[in-house]
Amino acid sequence: MTTCRSQHLFYAFALIALLSASSFGQDSSSQSLGDVARRLRKDTTNEVRMTDADAKKLFESVDTIFAFAAEDTGMPKRAVVKRQMVTKADVEKFTTGRLAREEFTQRFAQEELSMKKLGFLPRDFNLHDFLVKSTGQEIAGYYDEETKTISLLNWVPWEQQQPILAHELTHALQDQNYDLHKWMRAASKPASKASDNQANDDGPTARKAVVEGQAMVVYVDYLLAPVHRSLADTPEVIYQMEEPAVKAVADSQMLHDAPMILREAGSFAYNEGLIFEGELLHKGGKEMAFAGAFARPPRNSHEVLQPEAYISGEKLPRVGVPDLKQILGTQYDMYDRGGIGELDVRALLKQYGERRLASDISSAWQGGAYVTYLRKDRAATDSPTTADLALIYVSKWKTPQAAERFAHFYATAVGKRYSTATLQPAATCTANCPVSTAQFSTEEGPVVVESWSDNRVVVCEGFDVATANKVHSTIHYVVDGVQAAIIPQDEDEIALRLHNIPAFREFAHGMGREIVQEMLRSTAP
Repeated sequence: MTTCRSQHLFYAFALIALLSASSFGQDSSSQSLGDVARRLRKDTTNEVRMTDADAKKLFESVDTIFAFAAEDTGMPKRAVVKRQMVTKADVEKFTTGRLAREEFTQRFAQEELSMKKLGFLPRDFNLHDFLVKSTGQEIAGYYDEETKTISLLNWVPWEQQQPILAHELTHALQDQNYDLHKWMRAASKPASKASDNQANDDGPTARKAVVEGQAMVVYVDYLLAPVHRSLADTPEVIYQMEEPAVKAVADSQMLHDAPMILREAGSFAYNEGLIFEGELLHKGGKEMAFAGAFARPPRNSHEVLQPEAYISGEKLPRVGVPDLKQILGTQYDMYDRGGIGELDVRALLKQYGERRLASDISSAWQGGAYVTYLRKDRAATDSPTTADLALIYVSKWKTPQAAERFAHFYATAVGKRYSTATLQPAATCTANCPVSTAQFSTEEGPVVVESWSDNRVVVCEGFDVATANKVHSTIHYVVDGVQAAIIPQDEDEIALRLHNIPAFREFAHGMGREIVQEMLRSTAP
């Protein structure tokens, strides 16, 4: 099911603030966006009970807005959208019931512990509890892919629901033309044997950015329609969303309390999805932005964050993690593995104090994969800790300078990730040596960060000293793709896996409500 809450209103207010000051902020033949702002500014959620007359207007507006979305996207209407009116109690029952069925599986626990080992989450952070506690019950109108029904709210003024309908009815159009459930599941198939130099990296959450980004385009176009504009002829609107004054409004207390990986992953499909779709709209028109993106979806967060990489069909090198089974077989079992994508790197940089450089460094990302290993003597425990894990993380970078910058950052962050981290003299190397090495002793074992001449950065953490020496000897003589277990570097990006958890999707929608409140406070007279 696709639910899109009042996060979307953030964009409405941002557009209103930006466009009201522009030369096309007023139109004598229709209401201005300033009028829309004043109308939406007052939150009457708890004051309104929709009348029968208003309910009729809202039901009738579904067909009108559905037609608008079809015209805006070029997707044909193939069926009438079913509709129903729901109460707050209905929504609470629906949301609570879904979360009650949520299963935090072993895979979830493994991912959480790997995130902690890599530094994405604090060691004492409880992801399950955080997501459950931060999940709210409020919701905007939503389209349900299973029942093919749009649900309308009986306590929100009918005219305030119309922009959200533009967004949600876009999902109905996508579903009618591409079968959203089937299309999203196609990205989750097991990796096939890779050909050429490209792994199976068709990520489901990169596809989610298409689904939500397209709906955001229609949503913004619906807001711009009263002044006879659209994103196609007003592309600067999207870039203004990235202005510090606009982004600062979204920096709410709720987001301050969340680790950066949750913040980045939570806004990805909506914010970056909109910018991605806007770039496609600018470069290739509706055909590229809508039908084209469904025919050839982005494969990873890199292609969403760097639309030119998607447009040009950039080929990434395969990133290999050495097969260490023979070395580690008697001491460690593989615990978890996956990709470290551009979005992950950006979150990590921001988490450890490099906000100004985060986009600059992460944009040079060319691939990344990790494997965590669990000590065999701890395999039977119900609750292993990061001290029981060892880690190999290999990343690839566009230039030697970018690799060195990331290696320097990662080494600097070691002291922030571990309670005790002491810089040690690097081991002597006489042949096939890295460009640079930083080695630390920590309470969880040695940490070694190496930058190599082929633009790789190799990180090894947590093995005992003797095993670590064997691991490094193996890594030194492994070239990408040779004697290596190839990890799908993008399909399984660690941040984007969070979207597989319904509770996380609810958390992301909660972020939207906080953004709206901040916007309301900042725009209030």
